Amino acid sequence: MVLKICQILFTAMSAVKEYRPITWEIEHPCPQCGAPITLGETDRLFSCSYCRTRLYLIPKDYFRYYLPPSDLFLKDLIFIPYWRLKGMVFFCEADVLRHRIIDMSSLALGHTFLPPSLGVRPQALKLRFISPEIKATFFTPHVSLETVIQHIGMQLHSLNGSAGPIVYKAFVGETASLIYSPIFVHQDMAHDAIIGKPLVSVPKDFGDSLLSFDQQKDWQVNFVSTLCPNCGWDLLGEKDSVALFCKNCNSAWEASQPGLRQVDFGMIPSKEDNAFYLPFWRMNVQMEGLEIQSYDDLLRGAKVPKVMKEEEETFHLYFWSPAFKVPPELFLRLTEGMTVSHQREDFERSLPWASLYPVTLPVSEAAETIKITIANSAIDKKMIFSKLNEIKIHLNESLLVYLPFIPSGIDFIEPHSKICIHKNSLKLGRDL
Repeated sequence: MVLKICQILFTAMSAVKEYRPITWEIEHPCPQCGAPITLGETDRLFSCSYCRTRLYLIPKDYFRYYLPPSDLFLKDLIFIPYWRLKGMVFFCEADVLRHRIIDMSSLALGHTFLPPSLGVRPQALKLRFISPEIKATFFTPHVSLETVIQHIGMQLHSLNGSAGPIVYKAFVGETASLIYSPIFVHQDMAHDAIIGKPLVSVPKDFGDSLLSFDQQKDWQVNFVSTLCPNCGWDLLGEKDSVALFCKNCNSAWEASQPGLRQVDFGMIPSKEDNAFYLPFWRMNVQMEGLEIQSYDDLLRGAKVPKVMKEEEETFHLYFWSPAFKVPPELFLRLTEGMTVSHQREDFERSLPWASLYPVTLPVSEAAETIKITIANSAIDKKMIFSKLNEIKIHLNESLLVYLPFIPSGIDFIEPHSKICIHKNSLKLGRDL
């Protein structure tokens, strides 16, 4: 089974050297009026154009979808689980930090005679959320997402001509979900319940791990109101936002179980009328296993040529990460550049009145970038790489900060750090 998974991942990653985003669509009726609504795979804000209902989607753990079967094959359905994984992976080998974009699906069962992936089918059909109305049984996933992620590293060597072992890897901004594909069994033969095509003969123990939906009551998506919990005003956000904002009571909110949780935030105001505000996470952490406890410690071990000012030696150490997705190379540049240059405290606890770029990367994912930021900025990479798995990082506090960027031709430039972001990179990031 391990070999089979590895072959699947090899195919998936080889296809994304020149990454072209693949959009999967989900169809779901409006809970208020029943009108059909189509969502993108990364959409979290549900908006009905008929009754104007706006709801926020929060899964128990992963979103679970199914491919709709044909109306001709609705009896005795069995749903086969597949993991869907999409995002950026960063990995350290020898003294080189590499990165790739992953976009793949993989069978979550040990039955190797079943189709190893979903192929292009989810692009041709609209997915649907799993719901109690489905009269079918489901296989329990035998292969965990962690197992799939572990085997991804086994393929990274051949893709990059690697000479040494991968000593550390981190996934950032991944979209993980379970997608169920329907079959039915007739005369000891599994048939595709979408087109009716025979697939393969099945063994006698094939159905030993089947579950009814009633045994998995926590699969349903939680639909949460987008009214501000503080004042009842409409919360603002775009369809792929993981944070929503209330400009009436100046508050920010992120998804949590069972509803919305308030987020600490700030901004640095700009005197420029055309300023474009981008969100970043500023994280204060406790670190074990590496002697980096201050801003001074970080800069002394970094490859960044910066002369320390006397007042900077007492600065608190904060790690920064974009709160939005961009291609991996730019993502690395932003995490390093903002961390070594942005030791500022002059935040206003308010929201800019300008348009807010959506927060599409939660702080839990941003925290995964801290070790990668340390590795990317280090002078002695071999030494740092060897310690990454031993380092323990505890997030003490986080602050969502909106920083002003000034448009300049095809770029946005942050005045303090002089960091430049190509406008097209933001468009690409929305599809990651």
